[in-house]
Amino acid sequence: METWEMVDAERAELADVCDTLTTEQWDTQSLCAKWRVRDVVGHLVGGANLGTGQAMVTLVKYGFRLRVMLEKTAIEAGSAPTSELASEMRGAVGGRRKPPGVKPEGVLTDTVIHQQDIRRALGVPRTIAPEHVRIALDETAGTSNGLLPGKKRIAGLHLHATDMDWDIGDATAPDVTGTGEALLMAMAGRAVALADLSGSGVETLRARP
Repeated sequence: METWEMVDAERAELADVCDTLTTEQWDTQSLCAKWRVRDVVGHLVGGANLGTGQAMVTLVKYGFRLRVMLEKTAIEAGSAPTSELASEMRGAVGGRRKPPGVKPEGVLTDTVIHQQDIRRALGVPRTIAPEHVRIALDETAGTSNGLLPGKKRIAGLHLHATDMDWDIGDATAPDVTGTGEALLMAMAGRAVALADLSGSGVETLRARP
């Protein structure tokens, strides 16, 4: 399956969830500190429709502060009626736009993580396709920037997934063990996922921003 097809599957699955949400659930705090569920959806549909020109104009508007731009635009998009957000999430399936400099693998990773930000907050679990998790794990573990410093977070640790064939780091380093999803969310800075992990390296991971 090509990466864009995986993105489509993730978007369609999240659209299914959106169709079932109550008003209270739309306004529930997600695992993203500054975003409610509606804002996370706003972020995802905004990214699915963002062209290079619009991205540059918006970035200039926010003084080239990428984090601020993402936070504010998500909240703005999330203020739309929930029926509109759900429709736009469904409409994103099949879309092939992506932010400047972002690969399809990055789009998939963003979508997987943010879907879990919503599902974990609402207590709506799922089994994620292993190939989606694997790409997201590889992307997050290999990235070190201000938005997703996964590589920096896991430096000097050995991460090992219990439900799939995936590990990274020196096998003699302090160990962090758990499901691929829990490892992914912990690398993405979601502290709640640390409760699902075990090993001598967990406290080191917990102490890192």
